[in-house]
Amino acid sequence: MGSMTGLLILTQPVRKILPSLPKVLKAASQHVTKTLYVHLDPLAKTKVPETKQRLALYSRIITDIYSSSPLNCQGLDVRVLMAGFKDYSDVPLKTQVRVDLLLFDRARTGLELAEIEKRYKSFLMGSRDKVFILDQECENQNEIELPQDQINEDSNKMYSSVVIGGTYDCIHAGHKILLTEALLRCKDRLTCGVADGPLLKNKILSDLIEPCEKRISNVKELAMDIDPTVEYNIVQITDPMGPTKWDPNMDMIVVSEETKKGIALINKAREEGGLKPLDGYVITLVNDECRVSEEEEVKLSASSQRMRLLGTIRKPVVPNPNIANHPYVIGLTGGSASGKSSISNRFAKLGAGIVDCDKLGHKAYKKNTQCYTKLIETFGSDLVSSDDEINRKALGAKVFNDKEALEKLNNIVWPEIASLAMKQINDLATEGYSVVILDAAVLLEAGWEKICHQVWVCIITQEEAVTRIVERDGKSQKEAQRRINSQLSNRDRVARANIVFCTQWDGEYTQQQVEKAWATLRNYTEEEKNDRKAQL
Repeated sequence: MGSMTGLLILTQPVRKILPSLPKVLKAASQHVTKTLYVHLDPLAKTKVPETKQRLALYSRIITDIYSSSPLNCQGLDVRVLMAGFKDYSDVPLKTQVRVDLLLFDRARTGLELAEIEKRYKSFLMGSRDKVFILDQECENQNEIELPQDQINEDSNKMYSSVVIGGTYDCIHAGHKILLTEALLRCKDRLTCGVADGPLLKNKILSDLIEPCEKRISNVKELAMDIDPTVEYNIVQITDPMGPTKWDPNMDMIVVSEETKKGIALINKAREEGGLKPLDGYVITLVNDECRVSEEEEVKLSASSQRMRLLGTIRKPVVPNPNIANHPYVIGLTGGSASGKSSISNRFAKLGAGIVDCDKLGHKAYKKNTQCYTKLIETFGSDLVSSDDEINRKALGAKVFNDKEALEKLNNIVWPEIASLAMKQINDLATEGYSVVILDAAVLLEAGWEKICHQVWVCIITQEEAVTRIVERDGKSQKEAQRRINSQLSNRDRVARANIVFCTQWDGEYTQQQVEKAWATLRNYTEEEKNDRKAQL
């Protein structure tokens, strides 16, 4: 079917839309593969009473669309357009993604049909094949009571300038509800603060959060797509209040239930600065209907979205033409106590061959090797112990706090380990292994990704790493922290990873990540094999 974008047009009276929404969205999702826009047609508003409850009713419709979309429109980017809800256009303005299909929630006849065909003529372009009338079972004759807003009596007001804030990583339905609720009540200018720096410190899997510039760009693209009539001021914030503390041109702030206490703090700061207080509108949290583990949050959250990305392809795989296609080599790395060996063992049980570079490191120092000879030539014969082997403790003392000496050591030892690793990889291939895991703590520092097809990385928080090192190795907290600080950061590793794992949670959750990655790998290698056959 290819990539298809649809425009779902709601024509039923607004009082009847809510009961049928799940079925309508489910039916629409059967025709669309990419983006599903949702528009409120003028026909739906013919019986809307001109009362202050109108915006509250629209809020319910918008919230229900987004909250039910993860379950009913899996894999689709659902976007509610503001044109119909804010009455500035009978048809959607130009969307970022070209619309391929029109989807009507119910059939129309007579004058209503003629009116609709005329209204959406530019979308039809003379082709009736682009129009789908969704199943009759989607229609619903039940009406609902107009909602009584229990959170804020001012929820039906509109304001010139509105402000919101958040992380906006892995944009999900909860983000879209917050943004759309703000736009619904915004006449002229929307300010959006995008959290960065210290505000991300306590976020789950903060190392996987996209750069602030990317998140700002994503919010701007989404906001301008659903409401191009508003002026946007989307900025980075590194403290909780952001521009609300000093910007005099703000009227109202939209927050979620978990951050509503911030309204009072912001208004206190504004009062101290001689600024008018902001009205506040609080949106309710929405439960995550696609929650797959007890480890994930109950509410819709970016944290859960990031957790679900563990074990999946984050960075596109670029074929490595410098090594053989068989066996397929995965470079697995991570910081101290990150659970790398645990992950490696799990892959061994699934059928992968394992090359343990830590063990090969011990072999590299053995006498009668090139490495052994070069170490003595470089660092002196006093390294040799009574059994004619390298005294690694003495060697360690020579390179301690000496970057130049350490670099010389690495330049001698790392190539030897790489040579041993390549030999073992070939041996495993001869034994019948099609996938080999190269388990290496210094994979990226040593440049060994050059002998791999993909790079997979294990991460945990610094706090958890310190705790594990102290418990496992008997080190002090300062010693453990010093070890971690001497290594590549999680963020540096993640930036070069095709797949990321985290062993922060229980073993079952780690196993789920491993099995997900293994299934992805098997599918990828099979597709790659088929592509090579097709080229012959």
